[in-house]
Amino acid sequence: MNINNTDSIKLLVGLGNPGDKYEATRHNAGFWWLDQVAAATNSKLATDTKFFGIVGKLNAATDTWLLKPTTFMNASGKAVAALANYYKITPAQILVIHDELDLPPETVKAKIT
Repeated sequence: MNINNTDSIKLLVGLGNPGDKYEATRHNAGFWWLDQVAAATNSKLATDTKFFGIVGKLNAATDTWLLKPTTFMNASGKAVAALANYYKITPAQILVIHDELDLPPETVKAKIT
């Protein structure tokens, strides 16, 4: 994915679980990916309690947001919905990155709905 060409994607979500217990587990693959996107684009992330997560803009020239929910994965919809509703982002404009226990490690699966 070219992270600088996000005409249709307005929200990049990296899923993971908060806390030291999960930090080095594959459950945090989405967090790791979002951290890499933020670093590659010099995007700044900060905790935002109204969106239940760590949030930033991809860069000043876009309306694309970055989100790492600070809820556990099974409650991450709360954070995604809060940010998406506030900025009027549709489900088709959201890209979610997460681990998948049904796939072998280091395997990537892309699906467009």
